[in-house]
Amino acid sequence: MTQPASNTATTPDWAELGAVLVIIPTYNEAENIGPIVARLRAAVPDADVLIADDNSPDGTGRLADDLAAADDHVHVLHRKAKEGLGATYVASFRWGLERGYGVLVEHDADGSHQPEQLPSMLRALRTADMVKGSRWVQGGSVVNWPWHRKLLSQGGSLWSRTLLGLPIKDVTGGFTAFRADTLRGIGLDGIESAGYAFQVDLARRAVEHGYTVAEVPIEFIERQRGDSKMSGGIVAEAMLLTTRWGLAKRTHQFADWLGYAKDNATLAGEVGDKVGPGVAKYAEQAQHVAHDVTDKVVAEAQRLSREVSKLAAEASDQLGPEVEKYAAQASHAVAELTERIKARVADTSKGGPQGSNPKDSDA
Repeated sequence: MTQPASNTATTPDWAELGAVLVIIPTYNEAENIGPIVARLRAAVPDADVLIADDNSPDGTGRLADDLAAADDHVHVLHRKAKEGLGATYVASFRWGLERGYGVLVEHDADGSHQPEQLPSMLRALRTADMVKGSRWVQGGSVVNWPWHRKLLSQGGSLWSRTLLGLPIKDVTGGFTAFRADTLRGIGLDGIESAGYAFQVDLARRAVEHGYTVAEVPIEFIERQRGDSKMSGGIVAEAMLLTTRWGLAKRTHQFADWLGYAKDNATLAGEVGDKVGPGVAKYAEQAQHVAHDVTDKVVAEAQRLSREVSKLAAEASDQLGPEVEKYAAQASHAVAELTERIKARVADTSKGGPQGSNPKDSDA
């Protein structure tokens, strides 16, 4: 069994967190893998590197083996086929957790993530459970990105942040450091996203489990060598899964809130019969508030749906028609949510049953 490499340099600020493993997923990154590993080894000499190669036909796996043979800080995980970014990271996380690493880092192979910025993220991890290198916080930036990529990234983060209620500016970013206990706690067995929705899935799970997520500004640089793995299908998967997760969360939230309103309204009515008609007014006010909040939430969801649909239409020429398909499906999902919320309010007004149908989670 491979063990984390021993500390051979000056003790870093983050030594208390344990050994660091930087995971680099690769598929046809022969031009990039050597330079990025060299930069990582220089930027964070104590860290180990795991190259997780999805059987690249361009020989990336063979080059990774050469790097590992020359440096005991470099390891290789050979996978049989290309199964998606999420599946590769989950397998790599398991590899690192089994070998006792205290920190695991997601890092692209193409140079878009700069190894020289990793130390600041590791320092931030001393007071957090998960740290994201962020393009969209103050001090963050992107370099050499076409306008449609920037709009799509910001729109995707806005959509995910709003639907899922996440306090994270760069939800879709892939330069992330985790404490090992965070990965154990969020439940890797339940990860269902294979593509870039994986990043959103990890963020929402961390927040829902009560972990502290910090963001550190980074400069993101568009790749200069090799082909981008981004496609319309990847975008569609990410946004549709996010919409489904958001629907499930909002449905449960409204069920809980409306149930609470009904219970208090009923109690107020009972108390009003004994204490006086003034107290009974609370029942009517509670129903009024429920309808008012519903209308505002529905209006905001519809506004966001229109914005993302417009964004997808503008980007479709560059990323393909699948992006427009996701926008239409997302708009349909928001419309379904609108009807569910209204139905729950109407049911509450009639004194009907409360609580959510478990099938609603699969909307």
